Amino acid sequence: MKLWLALALSCMSCRGKPAAPILNYHSVGSDRDEFTVGETQFLEQLDWLAAHGIRTSSLHQLSGVALTFDDGKEDALTKVLPALRKRNMRGAFFIITSMVGKPGFLTWDGVRALDKAGMEVGSHTVTHARLADLPEDKVRDELVQSKRELEKQLGHPVDLLAYPYNSVRARVRDAARDAGYKIAVSGVAHGGSDPLDLLRTTITRATTMEQFERILGSN
Repeated sequence: MKLWLALALSCMSCRGKPAAPILNYHSVGSDRDEFTVGETQFLEQLDWLAAHGIRTSSLHQLSGVALTFDDGKEDALTKVLPALRKRNMRGAFFIITSMVGKPGFLTWDGVRALDKAGMEVGSHTVTHARLADLPEDKVRDELVQSKRELEKQLGHPVDLLAYPYNSVRARVRDAARDAGYKIAVSGVAHGGSDPLDLLRTTITRATTMEQFERILGSN
């Protein structure tokens, strides 16, 4: 295990944990980058959850494992949604609003299709900037404008947020609250049990089934 991850995991107990495990995916497909999980690998993980009677949950309820998907890539609609629906599972999809309609990303019709299928849709900001590096006015713009655009496109309130790079600071968390978000997720380095700073664990192409099972077993 990488040293930074070991240190982060060792600190988790001091911040607490969410009521149930939250898993973080980015993309599912054949690309070989670290954050694209192979389709066979992804299906095996979903089937393991189903075989062990582990049900999935919305982030609003968090009564079971929450599956979250960042960025709004087009495979969210073509690969992830069919796999979830086949197994009667839930998912939360976080959209970078400036990327909607760009090659490889969802269109607004695709985002609405996820919403209509009963999936949760939330903000991943406008540009996916690292919010801790931005001045307060820019942080506010990233949070408010993305939320406003999603609400316009979906026709209902949006109160879910995934911090880009799974990174958050106290002032960013406060800005998220001020912008009207109720639930926000980050990563093992910062997350805990705070509803606006919920810990989630990233699943990558390198995650083995043994590691996947251990992640679920440690919660």
